[in-house]
Amino acid sequence: MSSALLRTTPIVRAGLRAAKPMASMASTSFVRSKVTLPDLPYDYAALEPHISGQIMELHHSKHHQTYVNSYNAAMEALGDAQAKNDAKAAAAQAPLLNFHGGGHVNHSLFWENLAPNGKGGGGEPEGKLL
Repeated sequence: MSSALLRTTPIVRAGLRAAKPMASMASTSFVRSKVTLPDLPYDYAALEPHISGQIMELHHSKHHQTYVNSYNAAMEALGDAQAKNDAKAAAAQAPLLNFHGGGHVNHSLFWENLAPNGKGGGGEPEGKLL
C-alpha cells in the first residue's frame, strides 16, 4: 500500500481532533449490560418424542450458553477498546457481537416459540397443508 494513502491532511487531523471528545462522550454514555441464559418455560423432556430432552439440554445448556458467554466477552472487549480509544480493536468486535448476539436472540426466540402438549403445543396439524 502506498504510504501516501496513510498520510492525513491538516483538515482531516482537525476533524479527528474535534471528533475525539464526542467519541469519548459516546463511549462513556453507552450502557453495557450482560446477557443471561434464559430459563426454559418447560422441562427439557417436555417436547418428546418430537425433540429429545437430551437435544434440548445440549442446545440450551451448551450451545446457547456459549453464545451468551461469547457475546458478553465481546462486549467487555469492546468496552476495553473504547476506553483505550482503540478504534481498530473496537471494530474487530462488531462481527463477534453480531454472530453471538444473533445466536442468543435466535435461541431465545426458539425456546419461546415451542410449547409442550397441553400448553399450546403438540397435536396434529389442522387445516389445509401446502
